[in-house]
Amino acid sequence: MLTFVKHFERYASIAMMVVICLCIVLQVFFRYCLSSALEWPEEVARYTFICAVFLGASLAAEEGRHLEITAIRMLFGPKGRAIITVISSAATVLFCLLMMWWGVEVVGFIKESGQVAASIDMEMWLLYLVVPISMACMAVRTVMFTIKTLRSHRHEQDSSDGLEDAYADVKSW
Repeated sequence: MLTFVKHFERYASIAMMVVICLCIVLQVFFRYCLSSALEWPEEVARYTFICAVFLGASLAAEEGRHLEITAIRMLFGPKGRAIITVISSAATVLFCLLMMWWGVEVVGFIKESGQVAASIDMEMWLLYLVVPISMACMAVRTVMFTIKTLRSHRHEQDSSDGLEDAYADVKSW
């Protein structure tokens, strides 16, 4: 099941980028070649981009590619790194859960207000669903990445001092 979700997010992200490119090319063609701009491509591209960013955040969490200050983590040995990983992951999961809760509140409010996208005639609450869904996925992926990282820390040998590890990592860049 998780493999399906993983591939679904990847393929959905690719499809969204294709839609964005097609919308922009279509709009440029109509505006500059036919001198008759369309109303909907800009809005579709904007909403698709927002959805792609939120899905991409979930995918980045799976691979541990979110911004972090690795220099501080590299100053410590394996146990210190594991503790810092758990603390940062807990903060990330807490943030995701808060955003998910807030996203559900916003979706409910927008659904009750009956807002509709201007040019594509779509209910806005459907577009806002990406926030709680992607935050839930990101929280799950952060937990999975943390477990994987802690397992690798368990097998790591403390062969050198943390400063040497940090220096070696910087040198390898």
